[in-house]
Amino acid sequence: MKRSSLILAMVAAAVLPQWTSAQTKPPVKIGYISILTGPLAGYGKAQELMVKLAVEDVNAKGGINGSLLQVDSVDATIDPGQAVVMFRKFLGEGHFGVIGPMTGTQWETVSALANQLNMPAITATASKPGITIRPWTIRMQPPDDIYIGEGFASFAKLYPNVKNVVITADVREASGKAGAEAFEALAKKAGMKILGVAEFSTRATDLSPVAIQIKGLNPDAVLVSALGPNALQLAKEFKTQNITVPVLANSLIWPGPFVNTVGDAGRNWHTIGFTTPTSSTGDNALNLSAVKRFQERADASLGKPANSANWSLSYDTVLAYADMMRNAKIDGNTDPKVAREAIKNEFMKIKSFKGIQSYVMRDTGDMHIPGRALVADTAKNEWRFADK
Repeated sequence: MKRSSLILAMVAAAVLPQWTSAQTKPPVKIGYISILTGPLAGYGKAQELMVKLAVEDVNAKGGINGSLLQVDSVDATIDPGQAVVMFRKFLGEGHFGVIGPMTGTQWETVSALANQLNMPAITATASKPGITIRPWTIRMQPPDDIYIGEGFASFAKLYPNVKNVVITADVREASGKAGAEAFEALAKKAGMKILGVAEFSTRATDLSPVAIQIKGLNPDAVLVSALGPNALQLAKEFKTQNITVPVLANSLIWPGPFVNTVGDAGRNWHTIGFTTPTSSTGDNALNLSAVKRFQERADASLGKPANSANWSLSYDTVLAYADMMRNAKIDGNTDPKVAREAIKNEFMKIKSFKGIQSYVMRDTGDMHIPGRALVADTAKNEWRFADK
């Protein structure tokens, strides 16, 4: 069986006995551009699992106007070009919309393309500001233009004596560069002195020179804009170099295996988030249920316990699509062009949404959820709010 058919097959087997009426109509098809191979494969596996849970729940409640929801997944690795190819593939195959892609560089490319091709797309993640383009795309993840500022303010309250900072980032990756620029502006506004910017490459295998450079600058805190694998490398090198000052990383390290694998090296590391395994900004009963099932079904590669982090956004993306299609009276018999136009119209109508999290839509097409500083709880291998 092809991977792209796996989500539908699992869901149909589970829900058809209860909802046999859904068999009378074709499924509603949504495409899903994921990352299932390469350095961020763990992120993709976690997101795919949360998407599956949401599809199961939608179909267990009757699907969408008598049709089952079918989500077909493809692997675009972290390549923007491959994301474009997969996006065009879903357009040609008659899918009504797309979930993803995941990274800022990919979303920047696909968001523009979606508006050229009149194809709805919702990304659950990606943090670079200013790359969601209306009316054909929206983003569930709050971008860094406001979100990182809220987390920075929360961190600054915890450490009021920080005066000198170093920023480290991959400034050639869209989200990494955007995070570094945001940190620089926030530090200057707070009256902090920036001692330097230590650059690295996302594909680097040795970050010891970066850690040595940072140690030589002797900062009061380090501000990190990095994907999870690089942040893990930095944390271990910081421990080797005995860098014990507080570290604030943007939300790129919140998902993924960082908190499961960093150990004592993560004791002074913080990130920015809005939920924990036991709390959410929206329906916390739904959060607890989703996290429980996520942790039960996650394999060992996602850590023990599997880090649910911001993957509730992926769950809520499925719910948002389902709600909008129900509102627009879409089912599997709807012409794809008609369905896409109706979904686009729903994109423009939405002002707020409540799922596991509670969202408010900004004029940019990006949802907002207030961010706070999280700290790595190395005893439990999970993030917790730093101010509690």
